[in-house]
Amino acid sequence: MIYKFPMLSFALVPLVLCAGVFSMSVYAQDTDAPVDLQADKLIHDESGQSVTAIGDVVLIQSGSKVRADQIVYNLSEDTVIATGNVEFIDANGDKHYAAKAKFNNALKDGFVEGLQTFLTDGSRFKASQGNYISGNKTVMKNASYTPCETCKDNPNEKPLWQISASEVEHDKEAKMVSYRNARFEMKGVPVAYLPYFSHPDGSVKRKSGFLTPSAGFRSDLGMFVQSDYYWSIAPDKDLTVGLMAMTDESPLALAQWRQRWEDASLIASGSVTHSSRTDNDGIVRDEKLRGHLSVDGLWDINNKWRSGLMLDIASDDQYLRQYDFSNKNILQNEIYVERFSGRNYASGRLLAFQDLRTDEDREDQPHVLPEIQASFLGEPSSIPIIGGRWRVDLSALGLMREKNDQDVNRIHTGFGWQRRLVSDYGLVAVLEANAQGSVYNVNDRTGSNGNDTIDGNSNEARGTGYIHAVTSYPVVKKLEKAQILIEPSIALTVAPNVGIDSDIPNEDSVDAGIDALNLFEPSRFPGVDGVEDRTHATYGVRAGIYGGDGSYGDVFIGQSYRVYSKDNPFAQGSGLDKQASDVVGQISGSYKGDYKLDYSFQLDNDNLSSQRHEIDASAKINKLSLSTRYLFAKALDGTDIDETREQIRNSASYYINDKWRIYGSTQHDLGVDFGLRHAGFGIDYTGQCISLSVIGQRNLTSESSGDSGTEIMFRIGFKNLGELETSGVSIGSNEE
Repeated sequence: MIYKFPMLSFALVPLVLCAGVFSMSVYAQDTDAPVDLQADKLIHDESGQSVTAIGDVVLIQSGSKVRADQIVYNLSEDTVIATGNVEFIDANGDKHYAAKAKFNNALKDGFVEGLQTFLTDGSRFKASQGNYISGNKTVMKNASYTPCETCKDNPNEKPLWQISASEVEHDKEAKMVSYRNARFEMKGVPVAYLPYFSHPDGSVKRKSGFLTPSAGFRSDLGMFVQSDYYWSIAPDKDLTVGLMAMTDESPLALAQWRQRWEDASLIASGSVTHSSRTDNDGIVRDEKLRGHLSVDGLWDINNKWRSGLMLDIASDDQYLRQYDFSNKNILQNEIYVERFSGRNYASGRLLAFQDLRTDEDREDQPHVLPEIQASFLGEPSSIPIIGGRWRVDLSALGLMREKNDQDVNRIHTGFGWQRRLVSDYGLVAVLEANAQGSVYNVNDRTGSNGNDTIDGNSNEARGTGYIHAVTSYPVVKKLEKAQILIEPSIALTVAPNVGIDSDIPNEDSVDAGIDALNLFEPSRFPGVDGVEDRTHATYGVRAGIYGGDGSYGDVFIGQSYRVYSKDNPFAQGSGLDKQASDVVGQISGSYKGDYKLDYSFQLDNDNLSSQRHEIDASAKINKLSLSTRYLFAKALDGTDIDETREQIRNSASYYINDKWRIYGSTQHDLGVDFGLRHAGFGIDYTGQCISLSVIGQRNLTSESSGDSGTEIMFRIGFKNLGELETSGVSIGSNEE
């Protein structure tokens, strides 16, 4: 065997090479893996079939690298002995440091003394000795593991937390770290002991095993403990199952299934138990089978079609809030299909609802069986001679209620045209024309039972349309770093007199109102059942200043006026029930994104008294963040809203430093039922290898809602180990 160096060749004789950096490539007799060796000095012992490398030695074989002060390489045995500042970088990129190391089998097996290992995610091991096996497993004696970084000022200081054990095994193929006789230590002080313990090594996001358990106390559940098992079935699917055991209630079983396909995804979760509940009248109902099911599925059929499924079902009104699954008031169940093609859109859906409001006199929620919609929009300037674009809307709706409540079937069509014009003088005009028609079939009409004056079953048709024109004159003044805008606008809408037909139900236009967003719409009804007929004019003005840094201030105020005062189709309290509508406006602004304000209002036209106010404001002052939300809505005489609603929610957050944050929030009811409704406080710590948080909150609602009470929660999370969650106190409120 001959070793070749640049411009030199040597036979198998004792050899000493000095002065300069030398390198060579050799092949061991029992492996095909080549060895690249570099050092300040190379000494070849022909009799011992070994090469000794001295001084900044680097040996590379099979994707692994060894660096040391001295390396002795035995060619016949393929053995490497490294001493002095040994650094071993394996094929995975993990770095191992030792005082002395011995390797063989193309650096796939080895033994080291005084081992320190740094994984690619920043975690590290420390051990008195270790065995490196088959290139993917390290077994360490008297070892410790921690993902916490060392203190720069004091590298020898104990980490914030670590796991020490008599034996630690790191299996890179399984991506797991396991311990025997493990001790969990905080700042070097043992706080827990386990004879055996294992966890993922940080290089894997999904791994089967038991998740960190949670425990605590709640007045309605008693002491509880929850444990979950996560099963990573395959890269495209997994399953999590769990059990919550309680002292005052029966156990609660939980499960979640997740799966992805190439063009689809599915998430299904649910729970089941056998427990009691508090009804609206305060009576505790006997135990029965209770639970919930939630499914969310999506299928991208092709680049134009997709379909989906959303399912939410609960056994009763209180269940989801009682067990902290959800605070939803209405559960929506839906199966749908959609088509997207350029500017055109079509959808079909089936919907069913479950009302979970515990303090409301609820009407029977209808099932939507089905709702079909199609919208076709032409290209700009696609119409010859008159220009503009066309629009066609088609829809079919079926509403079914249980028992003898009202059922409705409706078919609706709409044809529209729109064009935008800009004059040489800066006037901007938008012209729009629309014609629409609807056909209704109504069964078991509301109020017809026992009332001969109301037809219980009917078939009706209605046609209408409008011409709508909006003209504005924006005036802009440019400044050095901003620009000022003043834009007065006026609109005129002309429509035939449709009148109010009692045989046509109102299912989708009940919640009609006026605000700054819909003021200039041709119809302020949100659906198609309500029709804003005859002629009305709308006028308003917007003024603002807009800076180049994103800061702005904007003010808008406007009003609408019906030319004819009779046959007003809007309900009392909508702001549109009089000939001259209420005055609406909006004030908004932002300063460099740190200070924001959004204030909208509605004032009675006769005396400018407040009808509705909404304020959403926030401020960020260095490390302090503040926000407030305020709502005032006046009671509407002659409607179901017979009480003035007024509430405010305030919140604050302060970053003590880059790791500590404190925050809190309150919500008050300022209306007739005055008082505190929610208060919360928390403190968070987010470190490099540990996170802590303490959260306290108090909800003052009716006991039947399932979420009234005081709760204190403590969470602690350890990097690569998961999050430990304990609920300290949760006391049900007996206060009014």
